[in-house]
Amino acid sequence: MVWMGATGCLTGRRATTALPLREAPELLGELDARDAEWNTLGLRLESTASAMGKTGTFTLNVRVARDSVIWMSISPALGVEAARVLLTPDSVQVLSKLPGSRFVFQGNYAMLEEAVQAPVSFDLVQDLILGRPLMMNRELDEYVGKVDGDRYVLMSKYDRNVRKLVGTDDKELSPDDSLSIVAKDKKAERLLEKAEKKAEKNEADADELLVKRYWLDGETFDPVKDVVDDLLRSRTVKVERSDFDDTDMGRLPSRVRMTAKGPEGLFDALIYTKRRRAGRAYDFPFSIPEDFERRTEL
Repeated sequence: MVWMGATGCLTGRRATTALPLREAPELLGELDARDAEWNTLGLRLESTASAMGKTGTFTLNVRVARDSVIWMSISPALGVEAARVLLTPDSVQVLSKLPGSRFVFQGNYAMLEEAVQAPVSFDLVQDLILGRPLMMNRELDEYVGKVDGDRYVLMSKYDRNVRKLVGTDDKELSPDDSLSIVAKDKKAERLLEKAEKKAEKNEADADELLVKRYWLDGETFDPVKDVVDDLLRSRTVKVERSDFDDTDMGRLPSRVRMTAKGPEGLFDALIYTKRRRAGRAYDFPFSIPEDFERRTEL
């Protein structure tokens, strides 16, 4: 493991700030107040993404039935549909229409995560579409509120096991500090093995080695940045949001940058929202031609 620990990078920030310190429950309440009532949503997105040395630019037509279905039609620059995706809370289906690669994949999120080398779940994709903080678990996580220049930060508290691994107490961690495992003893190895077994069994507290930080604009409370350090997999996920618009569903970002960096490499996606329409009746067509190859991996 690489010895890095926590390193500060606040150079150039203002020495003082006019923002009053707010406690975590108040900041979480501001996020809750942003949630609007909705049942269905349609979007047109444009994205440039790169993973495992490959880069592509796509147009995505997206339809969402809240908490139940996410449907995507993906087209490259030429405009001919290349793939279709259907997500439910516990299943993943991908239909590839590319010449020479016509197949259907039907599986789960663990298989999809392995293919894209980035964390993926139904809730994560839905929150990404809606511009909400990713991987925020109110039932299991506890947070502390801090001030970072002209922004507020919600930082997850972590237990003594994590403190032993990273060598830094969460109370001492500055918002922009980087985290990695510094402990190299047998006890650290046992902690990692235990966490890995929980992850494999998908236990409720399997994400105990995730350290989460969320930046909110000091005036609007827009969720402008997320950073999630996955200590178990030596992976960091970062999301940056900008160009917020006032919509019928509240303030939503029109530009999102998501990166996931780990041992497998770098996943990088820049997403622009071109159109949003809420409340319409949508269908989610996903018919599989008989001559398409069936695959169990992507």
